[in-house]
Amino acid sequence: MDLFTTRYLNKLHNNVPVFIAEIGLNHNGRLDEAVALVKKAAAAGADLVKFQIFNAEKFYSVYSQSLLNNEELHYDDSTIQFFKQFELSFNDYKTLQQVAHENGVVFFASCFDDDSFAMMESLAVPLYKVASSEITNVPLLHHIASTHKPVIVSTGISLQHEIAYAIELLQKANCNVVLLHCVSLYPVPHNAVNLLRIRSLQKLYNVPVGFSDHAKDTRASMIAAALGARVFEKHFKLSHNHDCADKDVSLTPEEFKVYIQDINAAVAMLGDGSIDYKEDEVACARSARRSIFAARDIQAGAQLQYSDIIVKRPGVGLSPLKIQNIVGKKVKRAIKKDMPIYIDDVEQDEIFLHKLLKKKKR
Repeated sequence: MDLFTTRYLNKLHNNVPVFIAEIGLNHNGRLDEAVALVKKAAAAGADLVKFQIFNAEKFYSVYSQSLLNNEELHYDDSTIQFFKQFELSFNDYKTLQQVAHENGVVFFASCFDDDSFAMMESLAVPLYKVASSEITNVPLLHHIASTHKPVIVSTGISLQHEIAYAIELLQKANCNVVLLHCVSLYPVPHNAVNLLRIRSLQKLYNVPVGFSDHAKDTRASMIAAALGARVFEKHFKLSHNHDCADKDVSLTPEEFKVYIQDINAAVAMLGDGSIDYKEDEVACARSARRSIFAARDIQAGAQLQYSDIIVKRPGVGLSPLKIQNIVGKKVKRAIKKDMPIYIDDVEQDEIFLHKLLKKKKR
C-alpha cells in the first residue's frame, strides 16, 4: 500500500486526525534546510510535508508597490526578488520527495502557476493544495482539476461564492475535496479564529473540513477537532532559533509532537456520543450504583413490604427501579439483613420475568 493511502486517505476515511507539517518557505531556499525540515517533521509525527512552489516572476507585478500604495506607477521588482530567494529547482524537489518517502511521509505542495503545477505533475504528487490566495485562480484550478487527484483547499481571504465555485469546478472533475478553515493572519489572535466557520463550511458544502492553524498554541486546533476537523496543517521550523519566513506561527519538532498529542487527545475525549455507560465503567458501576437490599431479616413466604427494603451500594443486586415489581410479592427463600435481593428471591409473573431477561440481554 502506498504512503499516500496509508498516511492520508485511510486516516481520513476512519475519522482519524491527519497532520500536515507546512514547511512552506521555512527552508530559506536552501536544500539542506529543506531536507532537515522533512526529516524532523517525519520524526515528529507528521503524515504529510507541504511546500510552496512558485515562479516568482509570475507571482507579483513589477508595479505591485505602486498599486498597493495608490502611487504613480513605477517599476519595482523588490517583491519578486524577495520571493525568488525561496525558489528551489526541480531536482531539489525530487530529492525532497525521495527523502520524504524514505522517512514515511507524503510530499506535496501548494502550487501557484502553470510552471509549478507542471513541476508537481512531473513529480507525480498524489494530491494538491490550493492556497487561500489561489481560490480564484481559475486557470490553476483547471490545471489541478485535470489531474482528478484529491485537493485540499484553504479558505482564508475568500468569499462564500468563491469557495462554492472552486468546489464545483474540482468536483466536476471527480476530485475529492477537503476544505481547510483558515484565517490569514500571522499569528491569528483568539478573537479572530472564528472556529464556528468550520461548521458553516461543513453545512454549506458537505465536504470534510479541516483547519489551517495560525494560532500560537494548541487550543484552537483542539476546539477545531471538537467541531469535526480531522485535517490539521501547521507551520514547521527546525528550532526556536531557526530564522525563517513563518517563524512566528511555526512549531519546533518538540512542539509539533505535543500538538499531535493534544489533538489526538481531544478527538479521543469526544467519544462516540452514546448515552449508556461503557465497559470501562463497569467496576465503578458495580461499586457505586445502588441495589435493593433487605432492611431486616426476611422469612421465606413473607409478603415483601416497603419497610423490608433499603437501597444501598454496591450495585450487584436488583435495580431500585424494580421496587414496584417486588413489593407485595412473596419471598421464596429467607434473606438476611443487609443482603441484596435478587429477582430469583421473589415470586414473579412470567411477563415481568420475560421483560427483565430481555433487558439484560441488551
